[in-house]
Amino acid sequence: MPQRRYHNKSRHGCLQCKNNRTKCDEDRPQCGRCRRIGSACSLATQPANLVFVAPRNEMPSNQARDDSSRINHQSSSISDGYSSQFPTDLISVAASTPGTEHSDMECDFTDTEKERLRLMNHYALHTSRSITDVIIPRDQIQSLWGEWVTELAFKHNFLLHGLLGLSALHLALEGVSPQRHTVMAIQHHDLGVAMFRPHLSNITPENHDAVFAFSCVVVLYTFGIQRPSEPTEDPIDRLHQVFSLIRGSSFLVKADHETMVRSRWSALMLPHPFPPTVLSAELEDVLSKLLSRATMAPEAARMGIYEPTIQTLRHSLAMAIMYRRIKMTFSYFAVICPSEFWSMVRIGEPLALAILANYAVTLDWLRRNIWMAYWGREIVVAVRKALPLDWHECIAWAVQETERPSELDGLGRYSASTSDPLQENDQITTSLAL
Repeated sequence: MPQRRYHNKSRHGCLQCKNNRTKCDEDRPQCGRCRRIGSACSLATQPANLVFVAPRNEMPSNQARDDSSRINHQSSSISDGYSSQFPTDLISVAASTPGTEHSDMECDFTDTEKERLRLMNHYALHTSRSITDVIIPRDQIQSLWGEWVTELAFKHNFLLHGLLGLSALHLALEGVSPQRHTVMAIQHHDLGVAMFRPHLSNITPENHDAVFAFSCVVVLYTFGIQRPSEPTEDPIDRLHQVFSLIRGSSFLVKADHETMVRSRWSALMLPHPFPPTVLSAELEDVLSKLLSRATMAPEAARMGIYEPTIQTLRHSLAMAIMYRRIKMTFSYFAVICPSEFWSMVRIGEPLALAILANYAVTLDWLRRNIWMAYWGREIVVAVRKALPLDWHECIAWAVQETERPSELDGLGRYSASTSDPLQENDQITTSLAL
């Protein structure tokens, strides 16, 4: 009796060979037999990782039809129109590739990954809006921080850590596990700063936008992390720290005006030179009193500190009134003032404190924003306590404005003699217009 010849069974062959009980060489896209006889081969349209087997005989016919319909529907998303090319009594089953099995532990996200995803989601939904809420919401600005900056962050890790830190701090300021989120904010912000430093000496067209975005994040983060939390803390000293960081972060705008004008950041830029303005009689009186006091300080006058500072105060007040929350103007004063002025603030020189109190009104006008809340009023209160009584006339307007009920807004009380200051062609960069 001749010995029976054995061969390996073809488990992944084409349907044509299976129907003819012929061994299939499984060559793709057309097996050898189908190519030889000129027949259509099912391997030409069958995904490589799918196996087609006949249903078991013992399976009830109704269940077979249900399973066939369900699985063929799933496979159709892999290969459009595929399921309709084969008999309905065949079931599509994904073939398991060796080495692809993973345990649940390997597939799970780590707690750190989950936390970062949650912070990024909060940034996209809420924190980015808190940035644009400083101004009147506009589609251009919302897409700037909500979409474009997010895309930049996925290309630059220092910015990504900056956004995660800002998101965590935003949650803390909203009262969501404040201690835990404050710690997370500090950790992400410190990581971002460490990664950011090397870019300062190597600004390129590729990282320019991300560097500026991170500078803006630093400003908001600094205002938020330094928010007065205890009545005994000195808000003037904290504001000095905030403005020192703002001045340092404005280097990019000062260094390359033309690039900023041509970039997408032009929507945030302020006009330069600032157009002549006429403020209300009340404000003109405040500025006049400050200038008068400056003439009584000959040493400071010779140093050229107070006259340019008071002029900067004029522009800062005018911008806040003119743009009525259409642009972020609150850092203009910090950037443009002479550095010596902040030294005078730190030692508590009365005129410097009086100027600071009047500037603080522009911060108080933004009190509804989560990043700016409390700052203006706390500074005015601190200056009022520090100044001798004979200086109180210089801050009377500031005291009046910051004691105004929250529902009232002093921004609408004044006007500026300029023509259409909102035209985009006037947006020439002069400072970190955050």
